[in-house]
Amino acid sequence: MDIDLQEAAAIAAELQRWHDEARSLADQAADKSSLSPANIDSMKHRLSSLKNEIKEAAKHETLSRRKMAKTGLEQFFFGPAVRSTSANFRLRTDTSPKSELWARGLHEVEFELSYAIDGLQRFVAENS
Repeated sequence: MDIDLQEAAAIAAELQRWHDEARSLADQAADKSSLSPANIDSMKHRLSSLKNEIKEAAKHETLSRRKMAKTGLEQFFFGPAVRSTSANFRLRTDTSPKSELWARGLHEVEFELSYAIDGLQRFVAENS
């Protein structure tokens, strides 16, 4: 398979963006003293947006979010990553950031995304 390095970078960037948002939400929740009602509402909204974005991406498994033929990289890396992350995104959007479930749920998302990013980066390094 010929590797489109721009597409590989775009896939990695999208997965990394989601990973970074999950990490940011987990880090923000770790400081329990800063969790005001307004902060909690904002964090829940961000969590909901992240979850919805990943679920939407999993519908068509393409970077464009449209039903169209998948490229090789989408078929072997982006599709499986968004399917797996979406399926394992068990954290409910009404969970309080004060709950231990918040950090655990976001860690699962981070793990799925890290695994996918690492696999893509190794594939590109070995085949380019």
